[in-house]
Amino acid sequence: MKTAIHCWIVCILIALTMSNGFSQTSSNIKSNVLTLDQAVDMGLKNHPSLQIANAGVNIASSGVTQNVSTYYPSISANGSFARNDGTFAFNTPGFPVRTQTYNNYTGALQVNETIFDFGRTINKVSASHQLVDAAQASFDSTRQTIILNVRIAYYGYMQQQQVVGVNQEAVEQTSQHLKEAKAFYSVGKVAQLDVTRAEVDFANAQVGFIVAKNQLQLAKLQLDNAMGILSSSQYAVQDTFEIPPFSMTLDSAEAVMESVRPDLVAAKARLEASQALVNAAWDQNLPTISANGAYTWSNFDFPLYSHWSAGLTISLPLFQGFSVTAQVDQARAGTDAAKAGLELLRESMILEIEQNYLGVQQAEDRIAATSKLVEEAAESMRLAERQYVAGVGSAIEVTDAQLSLSNARITRIQALFDYNSFLVRLQRSMGILSER
Repeated sequence: MKTAIHCWIVCILIALTMSNGFSQTSSNIKSNVLTLDQAVDMGLKNHPSLQIANAGVNIASSGVTQNVSTYYPSISANGSFARNDGTFAFNTPGFPVRTQTYNNYTGALQVNETIFDFGRTINKVSASHQLVDAAQASFDSTRQTIILNVRIAYYGYMQQQQVVGVNQEAVEQTSQHLKEAKAFYSVGKVAQLDVTRAEVDFANAQVGFIVAKNQLQLAKLQLDNAMGILSSSQYAVQDTFEIPPFSMTLDSAEAVMESVRPDLVAAKARLEASQALVNAAWDQNLPTISANGAYTWSNFDFPLYSHWSAGLTISLPLFQGFSVTAQVDQARAGTDAAKAGLELLRESMILEIEQNYLGVQQAEDRIAATSKLVEEAAESMRLAERQYVAGVGSAIEVTDAQLSLSNARITRIQALFDYNSFLVRLQRSMGILSER
């Protein structure tokens, strides 16, 4: 009995743990409606890729500390004890050989300081600072990518939610048309074919509704993934697309991209770091001047006697087996690769901006065209239903009008989705996408 109770307790705890993945992150959702701002906040809070990018910043910052440490003195302390026992030979007349046992105690404090290495450390520190800037820019780029993915997934959920509404209306309309056809058939106003057609239309509308609901669940999974959560909770999103204006020219968009896009900034910083590392590698051919000092205590027994030493050391590498030359060549090759990568990245970004810019313009034109299309399809539907009820229209005309209206509404929804998606993609390609 106790074992069964324990099993039930464990199962309840596991269920609560699994459900907390979304309940803790969605505590701000009111009335089971997830807003776009809430979705973006969840993505920035939970997505693991942002944690990876943040770790990259910390790693680069540690590299700065490691290189700057060369400016500071190196201080070390050591102590030793040795016991010696055996036969020793001496040059003392009359005592050529002696058996002796003695102890040896030694303690020392040593200080070393690099005074000047002709720019080697300066270039390494400069390169590490540039790598920190690159890591921070990569973090900002990852952040904008998360915002982009969440927004597009959110718009996809909105789109599918509206498509479900259109298909639900189609089910209601075909159901009403089926009732009318059966009523007219019962009084001999229409033929059996009209009832059969109405039943087929109703069945097709139900199938479309089922497919749309399944696509809605897939859209929810994509949104959950973009937010970095795993949720079994059901929620809705905003049901109306906004049409934010965008009036920037293409040249202005490309100019903004050149100056602020994070991944382009990161590529530039990595190129500068590579150039600094070339200089640091070549500086290994130059001498190094350092100061050193030591304070030592030693004796065969306590008390220990002390002495100190201090001096300057100049080290000049004469030949190191061509290793320095190879390191310089390697650093220069890395710089060439970084430079070519920067140009390739810039070209791909320009292409990305132009494609998204054209996509925004096309979607904006489609929104205006589809608005008129929906109005005309709704009017055709109204006339077809009126004529059918009056007995002067056919079931085929009603079916065609219903299908045209549903297609027109879905086409407008697609245009609204494309406009918002292309707009956020354009903002991301410019590097100005923010969470609000």
